[in-house]
Amino acid sequence: MQVCAIAVQAATYAIDKLYDYIIPEPLQGQLQVGCRVLVPFGRGNRKVEGMVLLLRPEGQDTTKLKAVVQLLDAAPVLDSEQIRLAVWLKERLYCTFFDCLRLMLPSGLWFRRNEVYRLVRQPDNPLGAPLDAVMALFTDDRSERTLEELQTLTNGRATGVVLSQLEEAGYLTYHSNIAQKSQDKTEKMLSLAVDVQAAMAKVSRGRSPTQMDVVSILSDGGTMSQKELSYMTGASDAVLRGMVRRGVLQVSYEERLRMPDDTQVEAVPSPVLSVEQQEAYQGIHALLHTQKPEAALLFGVTGSGKTQVYLKLIEDVLDGGQDAIMLVPEIGLTPQFVRLFMGRFGDAVAVLHSGLSVGERYDSWKRIRSGRAHLVIGTRSAVFAPVQNLGLIVLDEEQDNAYQSEQSPRYHARDVAKRRVQQANALLVMGSATPAIETYYGAMRGKYPVFELFERYHGVPLPQVTIDDLRGQGRAGWNYTIGRTMHQAIEQNLMKDEQTILFLNRRGNSRVIGCSMCGWVPECPSCSTTMTYHSVNGRAICHFCGASMKITGQCPECYSPHLFTECAGTQKVEEELHELFPTARVLRMDADTTSKKNAHDHLMEVFAKGRADILIGTQMVAKGLDFDRVTLVGVLDADQSLFAQDYRAHERTFALITQVVGRAGRRDRQGRAIIQTYHPEDVVLSCAARQDYKQFYQMELERRQALLVPPIQQMLMLTGTGEQENLVLSAMLRLKERILGLMQGQFADFKYPVLGPTPASVVRVMGRYRYHLILRCPDNKRRRQLIAGILTEFSRDKQNRGVTVFAELNPDML
Repeated sequence: MQVCAIAVQAATYAIDKLYDYIIPEPLQGQLQVGCRVLVPFGRGNRKVEGMVLLLRPEGQDTTKLKAVVQLLDAAPVLDSEQIRLAVWLKERLYCTFFDCLRLMLPSGLWFRRNEVYRLVRQPDNPLGAPLDAVMALFTDDRSERTLEELQTLTNGRATGVVLSQLEEAGYLTYHSNIAQKSQDKTEKMLSLAVDVQAAMAKVSRGRSPTQMDVVSILSDGGTMSQKELSYMTGASDAVLRGMVRRGVLQVSYEERLRMPDDTQVEAVPSPVLSVEQQEAYQGIHALLHTQKPEAALLFGVTGSGKTQVYLKLIEDVLDGGQDAIMLVPEIGLTPQFVRLFMGRFGDAVAVLHSGLSVGERYDSWKRIRSGRAHLVIGTRSAVFAPVQNLGLIVLDEEQDNAYQSEQSPRYHARDVAKRRVQQANALLVMGSATPAIETYYGAMRGKYPVFELFERYHGVPLPQVTIDDLRGQGRAGWNYTIGRTMHQAIEQNLMKDEQTILFLNRRGNSRVIGCSMCGWVPECPSCSTTMTYHSVNGRAICHFCGASMKITGQCPECYSPHLFTECAGTQKVEEELHELFPTARVLRMDADTTSKKNAHDHLMEVFAKGRADILIGTQMVAKGLDFDRVTLVGVLDADQSLFAQDYRAHERTFALITQVVGRAGRRDRQGRAIIQTYHPEDVVLSCAARQDYKQFYQMELERRQALLVPPIQQMLMLTGTGEQENLVLSAMLRLKERILGLMQGQFADFKYPVLGPTPASVVRVMGRYRYHLILRCPDNKRRRQLIAGILTEFSRDKQNRGVTVFAELNPDML
């Protein structure tokens, strides 16, 4: 009997391993590594999905093994390189095999299952309480029930064990209707089923000129879609169906891929590089041909033309018969890059990001996997694109925290990209005007070369930056979020018919709304935070869980109409702009205005064509945007992230301000930027105003050395979550004691401080409390063994029921 090793979807981390299953005779020769299957799992033999990862050599003991129930894929959906990448991720991210394998597949390839039980016969005698309760739900009139119905109607007593017993006794049969979430899109094609003379003879009997036109159009032996044929001849669908029934026409189906519309994309010539760009390009280009894994940092000021260097490198890779992946941090940047790269490389481009429909992402995946697309552009998840011959990965704005996944598996796209270039002997290019401290630290230590662009493209000067001190403006009677200096600058820009971008990384109307009489503020019932007021729908909304309540204009506690708001958001600023500049055309770009499909692209197009004067937005307006007429950029609240509970707060503030300031004056007009703050003397803001990354890096590195945080020391955070705070805290205390105990014994060679447990900055989210343990320790095999062991042990301990723990490397929030 042949045996295969399978990663099972239903396996939790505590029991996650490769499970052996017998390959039944009908599937032998068909089942391959990388195919998905349906297998029985657990005591109840519940049918669950799995992925075949190994075919065991013959001669295995099969006496206790179960058999594969069903093969779900006609051909493998993952290759050996992707499987090795998934194994690497599992070892470092402390999650299950199947979770990591699923990262590689588009959601359209996942399965929808409808599990059904059908009545065979009723028992002659009583079977016992839980079995009889299930059988009572089946009658001659209702001989079929879904698994969900059975579990609901029996209050959960229809367990896998119970249903398995009824199956084995022959009372019920199990059927699983499995369908892929996204199917191949096809188009109905028509052609002649007989020769032209025979077809004419058949239609001439009815003397139908329309049918004769159909035969005439198809007389050259070609095929035409039913839609086109109806348009050309006026034949209705009913007429064409009749011609098929009479044997005049025959039907076939052709696949149609759902792709972005590129009909409006203009051709883009090969870039002409400046002297400085050419030097950087030549240095990086040399790394493409070393036949070993390489990495490089392209460090250039905003507007220095890093994208032109990317274009040239990608052109070389594609000309050499290899494939490339271009990663961007925000969906909002993708349309600009897609138009640019499609204009240069045409149909060779495929797009992967969450803004596409499930079908569009599935079709892009198929084009990449089949080798029809050679350049992939997308956000974080595009790093897993199944390119056939990887030569280059470009990580644009590599410092952006959007590359870090916040859901399990908690991977960082930069780490995955490094692993992929190691597997393929390819090149990774990390580009930024504000590299992550860890990335620049690695470059300074000689891990990879740095190529610098000191000047803007075409010699355009950097914007003139003003740090505007807001202290005292409120006392002077100016109560707008937009300060007096900013107001005057916007007014001048409108008079010159030039555009303005305003940045405020806070959506909604006001972060705080409350009653000035009794002190009431709307608090989220599921999270330990207050709700944010959104004036567009008149509701206070929790930005963690989405809970909301209606704001009527009266306090629900004391019924006072005297409500106050604090900490303005983008909606409030939009209202202020309409009040201060009644004739100005204002656009707002944040998560609320870009939730619909193609909303990013539409807003960008409106602004690029000059149909708006002011663009106000969150961080999606801070990076990568390139507009000819933008000469003024305003940072409305530079202090917002400066004092966050995060060791990366200074770095993130510096990067955001530097990036958004760089949106101004990118062509032949002098740009200007205004940074509003209540701390004008802060050195982080002054470095950002000068775009002086190197001074900021030296200052920040000294601070990191004092704090013993990355890149000086690696950190691992263990987070425990549960619905009862006392259970979470006690479980984390036991976990800490266990870790310290292991460091005294089995892991005596691995002794490092364990800090905590401490509550998260927002301790309760979606009804679950969160506490952290932090380990300052290097990332090596011993650490992986320790953490994997204690997480497995923790999840098996009955004392920890109701509490889950996950691990995260070098987290942002402490």
